[in-house]
Amino acid sequence: MPQEGKDSKLVTDMNTACIKLLENEFLAIVSTVAAEMGVNVYFVGGGLRDMLTGREIKDLDFALECRPGELAEKFARRIGGTFFWLNEQRQQARVVKRNGSNVLTFDFTPLRGCDIARDLSLRDFTINAFAVSLSENKGYIIDPFNGLHDLDQRLLKACSEDSFENDPLRLLRAVRFAAVLGFSIEPGTWRTICCKATLLRRVAAERIRSEFFQILDSRDAAAALGKLHDSALLSEIIPFSFTSNKGSAPSIAVPVSNLIEVEEIMGEPAVYFPGFGEDIHDYLGREVESGVTLASLVKLAVILGAFENAATLASATSGKLRFGSNSRRILEILCGKIMLMSVPAAWKPTERAIFRYFRDSEPAGLGALIIALARKYLKAELCAEMAGYYFTEYPNIGDEAFLSGEEIMTLLRTGPDRKVGMAMRQLREAESAGLVNNRAEALAYLGKNLLTKEETVI
Repeated sequence: MPQEGKDSKLVTDMNTACIKLLENEFLAIVSTVAAEMGVNVYFVGGGLRDMLTGREIKDLDFALECRPGELAEKFARRIGGTFFWLNEQRQQARVVKRNGSNVLTFDFTPLRGCDIARDLSLRDFTINAFAVSLSENKGYIIDPFNGLHDLDQRLLKACSEDSFENDPLRLLRAVRFAAVLGFSIEPGTWRTICCKATLLRRVAAERIRSEFFQILDSRDAAAALGKLHDSALLSEIIPFSFTSNKGSAPSIAVPVSNLIEVEEIMGEPAVYFPGFGEDIHDYLGREVESGVTLASLVKLAVILGAFENAATLASATSGKLRFGSNSRRILEILCGKIMLMSVPAAWKPTERAIFRYFRDSEPAGLGALIIALARKYLKAELCAEMAGYYFTEYPNIGDEAFLSGEEIMTLLRTGPDRKVGMAMRQLREAESAGLVNNRAEALAYLGKNLLTKEETVI
């Protein structure tokens, strides 16, 4: 039933919103299947929070008063999705459904504890600790920790004093939620985070890396970096003992200032690279490995680049967070290039010099260029010129490729435009990955991956 008390109006308004949520086709199907099976199901977690605040929904979580396998399988068949076990021993099931260009994920788990109230008490933050019943009292919200009020106040508050002891990764999640949602961290919760930063040492490197890179990928990573530094969490993530500071945490002023400039460029690439804003946006969004984008690696390089031995620190950070080989290589290239990008104001590189720059730093060259622009190492006009060269001319120079630019123009039935550049870059990447080893394979690769059936002439 609705919670009563000082926030009853807010809760009543939210209950109205929650009843409307049941019009969502997927929630309606879960509710129908649950009724057919005679089981109680609750819509919980971040998906509910985001749906109430109008954010894009990709993940929906459901807590069941039974084992979830049968209900999840029936739900998957109803929506044409794919069912599989995340962890069968713990009865954690998942259904994945492609919805247009998006992929929706539905997770089904048993209640933790004896009832929904106990389950919610074990969650991380109050804004994630309310639920909507899809069975009994359908549509009503269950909010034992006043999470709706905190959501309305844009406040992040831990559910309990031992929340971070139960899962120390929540220390980073707090900073990530604040950055992504634009929320403030409740003072008591913030004091606890600052006191318990060393708990992060109990968390696997892969889990830390995932949260850290989500923070870096946020639009206001600079503010989040300040929070990580002030709470001493940053020193638990980056091995500053490899710096010349002899183990002490660095002054955060310079990296934050540089990061703000980089984020401004990333936020409006068309302003700084006229005619190629969309290309820059797509480049920055590329995933190097799962959860690690080029944008996030560029931001990390900005932080590490504040040190004289940035390349050494990059290598140490890659090892500590267990980067894949591609992420490690790109980060080390970025940090190495940063130290070499400061040149005389009158410097005018030749076309061959620009080609060699991109060739030797692929695919990190554009990222280093953005950092150089933010730090004013290079003139804005030169950076724009070099980016334009990269997207239109760079792939057509040199004899490394199995197909020339002219041949690709013939295949694409186009002139010298950015489509040719894109094709050449993808062909280079395929060659580097060993997918293309000769001219015949290059033709087949382009035919399969870049040309429509109507355009294919090979």
